[in-house]
Amino acid sequence: MVILISQIVFVLSLLGILFIIVRKLPALSRLPEEPLAERVSFKMIIQWPGNVIKSFFSSNFFQNVLVADLEKSLRKFKIAALKIYNAVDKFIEKLKGKSGNGMPR
Repeated sequence: MVILISQIVFVLSLLGILFIIVRKLPALSRLPEEPLAERVSFKMIIQWPGNVIKSFFSSNFFQNVLVADLEKSLRKFKIAALKIYNAVDKFIEKLKGKSGNGMPR
């Protein structure tokens, strides 16, 4: 049974790959026939990581999306911290009520 399921998954994966390749054949036929080495120089390869990092940090993606996600995460952390504080406070009040040293609120 396990072998049959694995064979079905394998065949479906192959069919999916073939479907993607057939759909991309027109785009693949429009690609230039000259090799990549003629279009890319060694200088471009060395400068590429620096350019990518510089453009990433100066882009709107970094400034808008990443900062928004950070703000959202900090808000969730604040809510979780307040919930923990509230639970600890209730626990302390319960302990005070059991010991009789203080008045419960």
